Amino acid sequence: MTETVKRERICLKKKYKDLIFYILLIAIPLAQFCIFYIYVNFNSVLLAFKRFDYDTGIYRYVGVENFARVFRDFASSELVSASVKNSLIAYAVGLLFGTGLALLFSYYIYKKSFGHKFFQVMLFLPSIVSSVAMVMMFKYFTDLALPEVINKIFPGSEFIGFLSEENTRFGTLLFFCIWSGFGSNVLLYVGAMNGINDSIVEAAHLDGCGTMREFISITFPMIFPTFTTLFIVNIAGIATNQINAYLFYGLDVPPNCYTLGFYMFKDLVTGTAGLSEYPYLSAMGLVMTVVVTPIVLVVRKLLIKFGPSAE
Repeated sequence: MTETVKRERICLKKKYKDLIFYILLIAIPLAQFCIFYIYVNFNSVLLAFKRFDYDTGIYRYVGVENFARVFRDFASSELVSASVKNSLIAYAVGLLFGTGLALLFSYYIYKKSFGHKFFQVMLFLPSIVSSVAMVMMFKYFTDLALPEVINKIFPGSEFIGFLSEENTRFGTLLFFCIWSGFGSNVLLYVGAMNGINDSIVEAAHLDGCGTMREFISITFPMIFPTFTTLFIVNIAGIATNQINAYLFYGLDVPPNCYTLGFYMFKDLVTGTAGLSEYPYLSAMGLVMTVVVTPIVLVVRKLLIKFGPSAE
């Protein structure tokens, strides 16, 4: 056997070992993806066309019966209508204040303006601390500390707390969602801004470009792909956003604080209806997917077509 043949066999053996290593490396993650994503979602689609038969203990196909119930609830159920309304309000408020303010604060931190390190700590703090701990501190502040102060300033007001008063519950939850999610948005935007070439900014300054003009003409167009991604992700999350209602109220969420995400979540975890509710929830989830997906695709196309260019 020649030396060349020996080297070829050694290389071939090494390639086989590498191939086995790669297969073993991705085997478990791939199996998890196939089982917990592909199979679960495929089974959810099939489940939307079924109904649980208590006599036989199995699911039977019933056509579009579950979808008919979903559309009836959208048309007649006050709780479902309120959930849809609150989900849309939560998205609009998050887009207006969450995204808008996140862009401005990110630019402020990116330019290393006065107090930028303080804002970094204060904005990132909710993202670092456990969400349960943040909810507890926020709840004590809004329903124990602030009522004491308000009732002393305005004797006889009998204010019981922002999370307890019917007129302030939903707004307080929205405020917490924006505040707690601020840090992650700012982190992504600041990271994108730090990737802007310094020579472009220096050339703009030499041409007499001001701070706001720099943001509008240079910074925002350069980070527009990041903005587009977050914008689209937020649209896709309209039907799943729970605005942290479960963390604040458990399963006793007031009706005026319901969202579509919490409505489906509560029906899933309470177990009051058992197996008979799973097909209905699958149908509702499928309807939400069919409604949201075209919106996401159209918005993405419009943003890419009419959005600012970095060139």
